[in-house]
Amino acid sequence: MAMIADAFVGVFIDRLGEFVKDRGAMLFGIEEEVSRLQEKTRGIQIFLIDAEKRRIKESAINHWLQELKEALYDAEDIVDLCRIEAVNLLQGQESTSRTPSVLSWIKSAWFRHRISSQIRNLNCRMDEICSSNLTQNLERISKTERQITSVDRRQTSSLSDPDVVGKEIRDATEKLMEVILDDKRQKIGILSIVGMGGIGKTTIAQNLYNDPRTLTNFKERIWVCVSQNYSEIDLLKGIIRGIMGDHTKSKSVGELKSILADAVREKRFFLVLDDVWRPDVWTNLLRTPLQSAASGQVLITTRDRSIALSMGAVFIHQAETLSVDSGWELLCKSTYLDTDHEVQDLKDLGIQIVEKCGGLPLAIRAISGLLTTKERNRREWERVLRSAAWSMDGLPEDLRGALYLSYEDLPRHLKQCFLYCSLYPEDYTIKREDLIRYWVAEGLIEESEGQLMEDTAEEYYNELIRRSLLQPDPRRIDQVRCTMHDLLRSLGRYLSSGECFYGDPQLLDQETISKVRRMSVQPKDDMVVMPGEENQFLKLRSFLLFKTPPTVETGLLRRIPYLRVLRLNGSDLYTVPDSLGSLIHLRLLDLEQTSISSLPETIGSLRNLQILNLNYCKFLKILPRGLTRLCNLRRIGIRESPIAHFPQGIEKLKRLNDLSGFVVCTSNKTDGWNLQELASLSSLRRLDINKLERAVPDVNDEYSSVLETKSHLRFLQLSCTPQTKGSGKIQYTEEDISNIETIYEGLSPPPSLDRLVIWEYFGTRYPKWLNTSLPRLTSVHLQSCVSCSMLPPLGQLPYLKFLKIVGAYSVKSIGSEFLGNNRSIAFPKLEVLHMQQMPKLKDWVLDESVKGLVVFPRLAQLNIVDCRKLRSLPEKLNDATGLKQVYIKGAHMMNVIENMLSLSEQLQIKSCSCLKRISNVPRLRDLSISDCPALRRVDGLDQLQCLQLSDELMKQVPPWVSGFVERRKLQFDYYIEFRLLCNAHVMERCQRGGPDWPVIELFSRVRASTGDNKAVLEYTRMPFSYNAYF
Repeated sequence: MAMIADAFVGVFIDRLGEFVKDRGAMLFGIEEEVSRLQEKTRGIQIFLIDAEKRRIKESAINHWLQELKEALYDAEDIVDLCRIEAVNLLQGQESTSRTPSVLSWIKSAWFRHRISSQIRNLNCRMDEICSSNLTQNLERISKTERQITSVDRRQTSSLSDPDVVGKEIRDATEKLMEVILDDKRQKIGILSIVGMGGIGKTTIAQNLYNDPRTLTNFKERIWVCVSQNYSEIDLLKGIIRGIMGDHTKSKSVGELKSILADAVREKRFFLVLDDVWRPDVWTNLLRTPLQSAASGQVLITTRDRSIALSMGAVFIHQAETLSVDSGWELLCKSTYLDTDHEVQDLKDLGIQIVEKCGGLPLAIRAISGLLTTKERNRREWERVLRSAAWSMDGLPEDLRGALYLSYEDLPRHLKQCFLYCSLYPEDYTIKREDLIRYWVAEGLIEESEGQLMEDTAEEYYNELIRRSLLQPDPRRIDQVRCTMHDLLRSLGRYLSSGECFYGDPQLLDQETISKVRRMSVQPKDDMVVMPGEENQFLKLRSFLLFKTPPTVETGLLRRIPYLRVLRLNGSDLYTVPDSLGSLIHLRLLDLEQTSISSLPETIGSLRNLQILNLNYCKFLKILPRGLTRLCNLRRIGIRESPIAHFPQGIEKLKRLNDLSGFVVCTSNKTDGWNLQELASLSSLRRLDINKLERAVPDVNDEYSSVLETKSHLRFLQLSCTPQTKGSGKIQYTEEDISNIETIYEGLSPPPSLDRLVIWEYFGTRYPKWLNTSLPRLTSVHLQSCVSCSMLPPLGQLPYLKFLKIVGAYSVKSIGSEFLGNNRSIAFPKLEVLHMQQMPKLKDWVLDESVKGLVVFPRLAQLNIVDCRKLRSLPEKLNDATGLKQVYIKGAHMMNVIENMLSLSEQLQIKSCSCLKRISNVPRLRDLSISDCPALRRVDGLDQLQCLQLSDELMKQVPPWVSGFVERRKLQFDYYIEFRLLCNAHVMERCQRGGPDWPVIELFSRVRASTGDNKAVLEYTRMPFSYNAYF
């Protein structure tokens, strides 16, 4: 990120004010010089908003601003160093005697002289900057004039809306789907979507990838993002992982090509290569190994038509910009215009805004995000329409207009956070918690009284998503992961160039790298090397290696002494040098998924360290003793790291707000921490407690203070260690069960809790606090709670959106106890319900005893997986008026699925061996049935558009198919598509003149095939078309 001078100065002035009053400043006698620096900084602040706006067009102002930023960076480093030295000196005095030693006095005098000299020099630099003639031409803008207030923060569904696209994108999806399903071409067909950035290429590809017809016709589906500087090894591993799960440890391209060839052998695949910049990804890397497949389709998205031609694309779709009408439709939906009056009142202005966006969906979404922060009236929309930022000169053509305007409209604090996101690699999935920790460590978050900075940072993150500057992962309801569009990343990198660098540092000359403050490294070789002499200090504040190569330059850490953020990830990193202790400014150290076995004890010198991430370090056995001396720590992450020895004194880390992987100790006391030590950590925001079976039962109610007083706690995971014997059956004594129930009952969370995960709990009843005492819960995940025979009363949680229950092996029935005591509404906000691996569940009845109760009014998605004894679904599902998708698999005792009056989009049924009837689902558009041999009747599906049937063991097209389509024929102008996956014998019956041909010709359109795609039949009724080959 580039410093936004106005935002940085506002925070820095406050820090200088605190520093003047600090004992350390008085210790070195520099209060006067620091106060002078504060006043100069305050005096220049009023010019900065105008300077930031004009720096793109006016090089002189940009140069002046760069000089100011350099001075401010140096000032912050000096103040930080002075704080550190003061703390060390004071602690040294306290540990020896009240009278300073001669050595400490000499050291203090030397440091005082040096620091005073540096601050005087800074003040001289600031004098020169402030006296520049340029300031006379800059507009003075006070802080209050720059405040932006967001309005109308309405609640919307977290699920992605498939209708928020233009007609052109929908039509393109259907056109390409027809081509994909036409197999009369070569063995491996290549199709391409070509168009400029932001035009919707990836959206079309996503629609095709997730289309039920793709699921039916291709055994394997793989999606990989290629990007400009892709790694051949990572790309091959990604494709292999998509087919066969985790890959082998093979490292060479040749080995991975052989594995890929075996993985696709005799299979039919659909592969998306998103964002291709060079044709060699196909010609040199993937073409040969994929030839072993039975057949396949490769869909590529690219900005360059010549790349598609070089890769041998047999069909190229040129993506089109949206028409004015489609653009206005998208703008209306994205800004939530929900009344006819608003639509008509703002239509003329909206159409002009759409025209300024050039029909680009990305630009329309971005400008929509801006408009949602304004009042919905003509005055505010006209102000956006007339903004000078639409025509900002000095920017590349594809970054002008709506994209820059959306950036320019951001409050100053959000600008910095947005620019930091551009340090992530292309097509990288950004984790929310990682990102907000980087923001905190870099000092980008403004402190609010009574609120943790991490909570404020999460608000920033949500605001960037709401403004469409970050795109949430549509597969996650909680928006904890996101991506950044290439064009928005390009905008961020352009605006932060000079201060930030992404790529291989060896490409930089010595002068350029001396000015870089943040670096995201993507080395081309197996070693990270920084240009310049070994004794040349660099001024980097962030150094990010998202995948650390086998070798990092010896002495690298000594060359970056001002570092605040250090990320070294990847299994090729085995050791961390002792020189880590020299990074005294360091706030964040991220070593996730590395192969380190220990950390140097010098980590105890990192007094400023706030965030330590050691998750998934599979060889890490011991934590350094000095860890609990780092009193500024805000986060420790050790999840899934097999640590056997823990330093004592975790309760001393009073600022800790994120503790992932807390392990309860045994009587040994060094193999974990005592549960009661958590009581003093009052700022905890996220907490993950493991091996709770080790805790001593709380007979004196001593655990009550462990969690319930933590007013900031948002996420909590409680877990035990699975206990098994050779047979695999879980074994617990009655005493074990009684103890764990007592322990969980004592760990009552505070009302602030937002997300709860309970893992491997072996009590027979859930704790009593799992009810309305947690009013803010939005997500609950109950995993492998194997002994509880009843589900907890979660129906009265007023904000619960996501509920996942997996491995409830003892639950035999679900009834009114699941709903709670309220008699008016249950699960009022639930959107997703997932129930899996409940082998004893027979009855789910929510009817007789709950008359008049509304249940699941906002449910959109229901998944029932491997509940083999479940006999039926509750009629109360009709209360779910927004139900879109239902997925049922392995419900072998379910005979009937009926009366789902609200289900609108898709019903998928797999391996329900006793299912006989599906009826009265009048709004359903897509029905997919797989391996349900007992099915005899399907009716009451009046709006069905697509029927998909998959069963490679059936001997003929089932009679219910013809009965269903005959009844649909009675409707005027009916249209229904039939997709059939079957064996060769049934294929012969379906061909023209065969016994099943009378059924086939009833449909509007048919595609039938065998699993290996060696036999294919395609038929269209009007205009008549028939093709079959075997």
